Amino acid sequence: MNSFQAIRLVAWRELRERGRSKAYIVSTIFTLILLGGAIALPALFGGDPTTYQVGIVGEGGEPIVATASALAAERAGEEEPDDFATTLFEDLTAAEAALDEGEVEAILVDGQELVVPGTGNAFGGPGGSMTGLLQEAAGTRRVQDLVASNEEAAEVLELLASEPLEVRNLNGAEDNEAELRGLIAFVGLILMYIAVLTYGSWMLSGVTEEKTNRVVEVLLSTLRPWQIFAGKLAGIGLLGLGQLVILLTVAMIGLRITNAFDVPSLPLDSVVALVGWFILGFVLYATLFGAAGALVSRMEDAQSAAAPLSILAVVGYFLSFQALNEPEGMVAVVGTFIPFTAPYVAPIRLALRAIAPWEMILAIVITVGSIVVMVRLAGRVYAGGLLRFGSRVKWREAFRSAE
Repeated sequence: MNSFQAIRLVAWRELRERGRSKAYIVSTIFTLILLGGAIALPALFGGDPTTYQVGIVGEGGEPIVATASALAAERAGEEEPDDFATTLFEDLTAAEAALDEGEVEAILVDGQELVVPGTGNAFGGPGGSMTGLLQEAAGTRRVQDLVASNEEAAEVLELLASEPLEVRNLNGAEDNEAELRGLIAFVGLILMYIAVLTYGSWMLSGVTEEKTNRVVEVLLSTLRPWQIFAGKLAGIGLLGLGQLVILLTVAMIGLRITNAFDVPSLPLDSVVALVGWFILGFVLYATLFGAAGALVSRMEDAQSAAAPLSILAVVGYFLSFQALNEPEGMVAVVGTFIPFTAPYVAPIRLALRAIAPWEMILAIVITVGSIVVMVRLAGRVYAGGLLRFGSRVKWREAFRSAE
């Protein structure tokens, strides 16, 4: 059996055993229930119906609003529907001033353009029940006009597949994108922190459990310590990534179905950076958590052994808030090149467009190089601590005693 086959065997064992364990299944289901409740409850118990304030400039806006009101009433059924209140403006300047002051929530201009203060929707529409209803109402009016004028069916189909109202953000695309990128940076920061502590603790407990119940002795009879370590890292990493993908997928589908919140479209570079740094951050911290698990013989001692690593993760978490406030400040720049803080800071600076390409490349090189070094060091500590039972083994002692 070569090294790749050995690592794959251990990874598959982790996927099979931990993936069907009660702890993994219950935690996933419980999180899905909480997530579903957070999305569905506002839609189910949204309170009193909403009256949307829409500004009208020029001709053609009022019929669209009337159709939107009819659509809202039809969907509400026996419940009291959302409604629309309109305000007429003589010119676009006055209407935009009212929108900026919050007096209206959107502006219909000549029945062709919709001016909104917020961001776009990740699923292609402007998002939110108000703008969704207005788009659908505008499309309905256009289809009625085409049918009445005996236009070809192809034009009707083309209209049904498009958004009839051109959407424009009040503050301009650049300001709007900056706000969106800040939101992505903050969400990515939270996800990174949760992933490091959650999936790192999986690695910690997995190593400690196998050492406590002596399973590792059986594995060492056929596999090398570093192969076991790498396999566990790959298996647990795939489980964690899979759980995260499931949660995010359910969240996006739930938001789309319920339309409870506006979901912005995501810039591709930020998404790729978040995924890439998520993987790097997990591997870096999980490697050290796994080594810490090999130093103890009881689950009660596992958390104390990993306490310095948890503190390190918390420091990186709070340091990244400084990067959110001052992405080009000294703290953010220095944190970009420290391996334990780079997974937090670098994607934030990229999302806020406050990092040069060479800085990002250098941060990746430093982090990857650190991971290579940490894997070798942690693998040696892991090998030196696996068969040491009783009191907690020190890091230096485990490193020196490894063969």
